[in-house]
Amino acid sequence: MTQASLPRGEALLEVEGLTKDYGPVRAVDGLGFTVRRGEIVGLLGPNGAGKSTAMRVLVGYQVPTAGRVRVAGGDIFREGARIKGTIGYLPENPPLYGEMRVREYLTLAGQLKGLRGAALAEGLSRAAEWLNLEGVWERQAAHLSRGYRQRVGLAQALIADPPLLVLDEPATGLDPNQIADLRRLLAEWRERKGILLSTHILAEALQLCDRVLVLSRGRLVAEGSPQGLGGRGRGAAATTILARGGSLSPLEGIADPGALRARLEVAAGEGEGSEENAGNLWRIEGEIDGDGRRRLLAHLARGGWDLVEWSAGLSALEQAFRRLTLEEGREGEETR
Repeated sequence: MTQASLPRGEALLEVEGLTKDYGPVRAVDGLGFTVRRGEIVGLLGPNGAGKSTAMRVLVGYQVPTAGRVRVAGGDIFREGARIKGTIGYLPENPPLYGEMRVREYLTLAGQLKGLRGAALAEGLSRAAEWLNLEGVWERQAAHLSRGYRQRVGLAQALIADPPLLVLDEPATGLDPNQIADLRRLLAEWRERKGILLSTHILAEALQLCDRVLVLSRGRLVAEGSPQGLGGRGRGAAATTILARGGSLSPLEGIADPGALRARLEVAAGEGEGSEENAGNLWRIEGEIDGDGRRRLLAHLARGGWDLVEWSAGLSALEQAFRRLTLEEGREGEETR
């Protein structure tokens, strides 16, 4: 099955009533959702919520206690040999062989996914370029940094260019520049793939996901867009900034200050340490998202304002996440 045969919006992953028990412990409890081509879906939850277990089951690495998983229209447990080639899976800890060179490992990964000859060469070239692996191509996996190990793990998931990606904590071990590169690549892949990624870092979900699924104690407790779950602007948070400068409002010259307001806190030469206060101290308050904060800080820098203090509260999604997972945790304690 080729990506061309899967139209945008078609369901690539359908999960119904997925349950996984380990003895008396129910790790995943009746999970159900869909991932479609052209979207990134985030599986959110605190550590121990069941995210990794759910992913291992839905890609066919483990057998569920109950439920059904369909990938590109086929049952993963009945048609696994045919279907698994349509999935690129990055586990929480990429299973690298320390004695193998990166080139050797990815060659093996490609062969196991059915690539041969020109198709294998193309897959290797594509993976090396996407993940910037040329510099470590002949290095043994045992001598890779944590960030490079993660990138090699991503490369094996991508080498066959599958239509469905299932990525468990894909940003683990990456530095800020590598995370930015990963976000760019995921945004590009979204156009022709369906992507499910797990994370406990809400900033990743805000940056990347079209929809989020909140998992707590193995149960799906909420589903929706990041802004829908938060009930307000995407990633908006109450923000307070103290800035020292001139007599005009620090918001002067901003085309659309939105919910931001500025007031004079302490006039120049007044207050404690007045002999050192060469400018007016202004307090800027309001609810803005990450992009808004970056634009505001850039505006203040251009205007020569000195940043004295900056604080931001929880974003709307963070508040919703805490509420949902804490409520579920309390309910679980009460029913024991």
